[in-house]
Amino acid sequence: MERTVYGVVGAATVLYFSLQLLLHLTQDKREPTALATSIPFLSPIFGMSKKKSKFYIELRDKYRLPIYTLRLPGSRLYVINSSALISAVQKQHRVLAFMPIIAKGSIKVSRFSKTGAKIISTNTNGEDGEGGYVNSFHDAIHPAVSPGKNLDAMNRLMLGLVAAQFDHEAAHGNQNVKLFEWIKQQIGQATTDSVYGPGNPFRDSAIEKAFWTFKGGMSTLILDFPDWAAKDAIKALDTGAAALEDYFKADLHRKGTALVQARFDHSSAHGMPLNDIARSEFTNLVALLANTVPASFWMIYHIYSDPQVLADCRAELASAIIFTNGKNVIDMSQVKSSCPIFLSTFKEVLRHHSTTVAAREVMEDFLLNDQYLLKKGSTVMMPGPVQHTFEDVWGADVNAFNYKRFAVPDQHKFTASFRAFGGGSTLCSGRHFATTEILAFTAVMLMRFDVKPAAGRWVQPTENKVDFWEATAGPDDDVEVEIGPVKGRNAEGAWQFTLSESDKPIELSAEDMLAGKQ
Repeated sequence: MERTVYGVVGAATVLYFSLQLLLHLTQDKREPTALATSIPFLSPIFGMSKKKSKFYIELRDKYRLPIYTLRLPGSRLYVINSSALISAVQKQHRVLAFMPIIAKGSIKVSRFSKTGAKIISTNTNGEDGEGGYVNSFHDAIHPAVSPGKNLDAMNRLMLGLVAAQFDHEAAHGNQNVKLFEWIKQQIGQATTDSVYGPGNPFRDSAIEKAFWTFKGGMSTLILDFPDWAAKDAIKALDTGAAALEDYFKADLHRKGTALVQARFDHSSAHGMPLNDIARSEFTNLVALLANTVPASFWMIYHIYSDPQVLADCRAELASAIIFTNGKNVIDMSQVKSSCPIFLSTFKEVLRHHSTTVAAREVMEDFLLNDQYLLKKGSTVMMPGPVQHTFEDVWGADVNAFNYKRFAVPDQHKFTASFRAFGGGSTLCSGRHFATTEILAFTAVMLMRFDVKPAAGRWVQPTENKVDFWEATAGPDDDVEVEIGPVKGRNAEGAWQFTLSESDKPIELSAEDMLAGKQ
């Protein structure tokens, strides 16, 4: 027995030093420093799985490197801390490419047919010109989600739906609800109705349920789990795709928004089979809901849990409301231009709860900034939470929730480090629609309802269960609250939204800031 124990210990020791030697011999001196790990090639996997985005923050604080290498079995991750290097990466969108990652991920998540997968994986990085499906997707949908008449139309429809939903809720009087689940239902219905129009298949509760089941199991598809381990997500995907296939067959998308029509037309032009178009559309809904819902939850939580934040936001929003003909009219254009504390609260919510990690695939050996060798086939990672927690950028109160942080004249000093919506070729194209929806939902909520914790006091839930692909963390446990109509201040009258001018973008990224100066 004793001999056996010694043998196991000896074998483990030999294996450990062999792996350390392998790591050393296969790491080029010109590459970013490879971090020492307790178990070569495996420790990073354990760290990322257990600590999520906090893992990258810990490594930044421990090693203080602008960029470093994490070695995994069969792959390299180059993790960037320096905002200057992030900017350098974004300028190399062909060599350090995002679209090939999107193509591979969408094939796994949507489970396309062989024909669909071939179309998706063709010319992903523009190697044969600009004609590939993924390579041209952004340009195809850009007019539908950029500030202008198409976005205005989608926003106006969404705003009307939000107002109608709150009229319905106000009629119920006081009610106890689980806050996250309640917000999920409110945002989900308003979003899908505004995008898909009168034929919205997500009005069917079975299809709505299928989406959230699919969203909860997406990681099993991304990580290539066997079918038996991903069966719930696969079944939900098949259910949702079938409903959307019927939607498209009946031409109901022609009564939907420019966005759903643009996606359908782009797919059809590339010869995608109808079932694959439906699968793609079902998975695209993740982009519309997976981040909007938790961001709305955290807005409501942070504002209502602090009486001063609630009072300041309500005072600002009151200036954007006109009482006319027995109706309270909220002008969202006025909200965006004249409510700096409310907008600052929104950005601070994203700074605290965004978990986005932008990634690029290294298409060929490349010397970044003429200094760091990045090897072909490796992955560059740029964790947003790292940028959101630099004390020299955000100040000594970096870990505190400072709702007025962005309500300062020189807030542009934060722009390069604010990564909630990504940047460069990964900049979220739907950020303007999502922002308007979150702000509108929160604004009318603040002015129409009081929210109190059922337990008597607010306790901030943890957010450790967030999946690795999610860009905004939701709460680990729901919060039960009592929601009741506000009394007085004309709050009991009818409410509606208006956009007094074309929906101008809020500066949410360096790209938005530059566009605003043009």
